[in-house]
Amino acid sequence: MDYVKYIREKVKHDAINLTGVNVLIINDKNEVLLQKRGTYPFKWGLIGGITELGESLEETAIREAKEETGLDIQELELLGTTSGGKCYIEFPNGDKAYFISIGYVSKSFSGKLTIDNNETKELKFFSYKNLPEDIPNSHKIMINKYYK
Repeated sequence: MDYVKYIREKVKHDAINLTGVNVLIINDKNEVLLQKRGTYPFKWGLIGGITELGESLEETAIREAKEETGLDIQELELLGTTSGGKCYIEFPNGDKAYFISIGYVSKSFSGKLTIDNNETKELKFFSYKNLPEDIPNSHKIMINKYYK
């Protein structure tokens, strides 16, 4: 089931809370994997997405990592959360949402980075000192939590 589509059919463009995850995939150089998004907001950002009905947060993190990067996550460590007004977004189609995000860190993963050219246009590991500037605010908060 596509939870967001299901809810939008009921509330149209009204503001909703969306619960999801962000995964900080960290390599052996302590660099974080970011994706250049192929969907709005077309910025560099963390791996992640919205939790489907009945799906655990950990299942969401593992599924989204596989879908967006091709990587299999073996271990997840809870990092923290972001929510509230600083996590509000209005989409070009008029949809409004407040994101409630649960952050996880994984340093244990396998597989080959794979770009789907839909959700993901580019994947790259970045050092904390060389992060791109166009990262959503909620993602910056999560990255700062990890590196501070």
